[in-house]
This record gives sequence, C-alpha cells and structure tokens, in this order.
Amino acid sequence: MSDSLKLAQDLKVEIEKEPLIIEYRRIKSLVDNDEDISRLKKEIALAKVNKEDALHKELLAKYHNHPLVSNLEVLKEEVNEYLLEISKIVNKK
Repeated sequence: MSDSLKLAQDLKVEIEKEPLIIEYRRIKSLVDNDEDISRLKKEIALAKVNKEDALHKELLAKYHNHPLVSNLEVLKEEVNEYLLEISKIVNKK
C-alpha cells in the first residue's frame, strides 16, 4: 500500500472515531429504523404522487419537525462543515 493510501486509510479511521460522526451515525440509524418516520415518509410520497399539495406540505412539515429528523438535519450540516474543513486541510497547497 502506498504512503498516500495508508494516510487516507488512517484519516478514515480517525474520522470514524470523531464523536460528531459517531453521533450522526447513531441518530441516522434511529431515523432509518423508526416506524413512525418510515410511515410518514410513505405518506409523504403518496401525497406527492396523488398531487395532494396541502397534505404533502403538512406531512413534510411534520417530518422535518420530528425530533430525530431535525436532530439529524443539524448533525448533517455539522458533519458537512467538519468534512469540508478536513478537505481544505488535505487540499492545502
């Protein structure tokens, strides 16, 4: 394995240890496995297909206001910022 590939692998291991990443994965797993959220996503898709705009909008608001989903959305932004900072450091010339 080349030095740069080894460094990339080491970086990946360190990123996975980051508490922010651990928390993001934990909340994402909770969202992915939550029956209420799954049902709500199906209802949202159905309302969209049936062109029930008012219901679709209402269900989307309910989805985004769900505590797990809103927490996940905040964590997503924080993870993106964190990874962007790493990218800036890695790509610094």
